[in-house]
Amino acid sequence: MEVKIPIKKPPVIDTLPNSLSTAEEQLNMLLKDKFFGFTNFIDLVFWWCVDILHVWGDITGLGYNLINILIFILLQPALILIFFTLWIVERARRGGSHG
Repeated sequence: MEVKIPIKKPPVIDTLPNSLSTAEEQLNMLLKDKFFGFTNFIDLVFWWCVDILHVWGDITGLGYNLINILIFILLQPALILIFFTLWIVERARRGGSHG
C-alpha cells in the first residue's frame, strides 16, 4: 500500500494553536461555553424546583422538608410500583407477547 503525502498543507494546520498554553486556553473557553453553561442551566432548574417546594410547603403549612419527603420518598416510589404492577398485569393479560 502506497502512502501519498499531500502536496499542499491542509488548511486545518493553520488553525491549530502553536503553544500548549494557547491550546489549553481555547479548550477551557470551549468547555466553559458548552458544559458550564449547561451546568448553570441545571443549577437554575434545581433551585427553581426548590423554590416551588418551599412555596408548596408554605401554602399547605407542611413545610419544605415534609413536602419533599411526601413527593420523593412516598409518592414517586408508589407511582413507580403502581405502573410496574399495571405493566406486569397487562403483559400477563396479553399472554406475555411483546405487541
